[in-house]
Amino acid sequence: MKQKKISRWLKAMILMLAVLGILFFGPLTCFAFQYKAEHPGSLFWTFIFFSWYTALLCYAVLIEFWKICTEIGRDNSFSMENAIGLHRMGMCAVAAEAGFLARFLWFLLIHELRPWPVLLIVLEMLLCLIFVTLCEALSKLTQNAYEVKRENELTI
Repeated sequence: MKQKKISRWLKAMILMLAVLGILFFGPLTCFAFQYKAEHPGSLFWTFIFFSWYTALLCYAVLIEFWKICTEIGRDNSFSMENAIGLHRMGMCAVAAEAGFLARFLWFLLIHELRPWPVLLIVLEMLLCLIFVTLCEALSKLTQNAYEVKRENELTI
């Protein structure tokens, strides 16, 4: 019963994060197109395509985490499914890292490299690195726990 309650709370958090994503990426999109209208000679507004790419990856992470929460609710926290889900979440962060690097290179190419966006990109890349490390560590720990659980079930 506790597992189901934890699962419900985590899923509620996922839904809140999904709404926050809409509340963040929606106005960011409006800002980009307003910037384009106000600065017709600048390509800086094109950052929004990289942002949409990041948004899609964030939602992919939330979907994977939803699946993990479902397994937790089934009292199957230490499962191969969860280990794989955590690994997939980490791979989404690797893809986001590549997207941030592409954004940096794009700004360099179009001569729109400014201090604040560069600082933001560096921080985003650092967060991705931390997230990948956490996901991969948790994936391996979950996989090891699953194998120990399976060995114990076989010896009974």
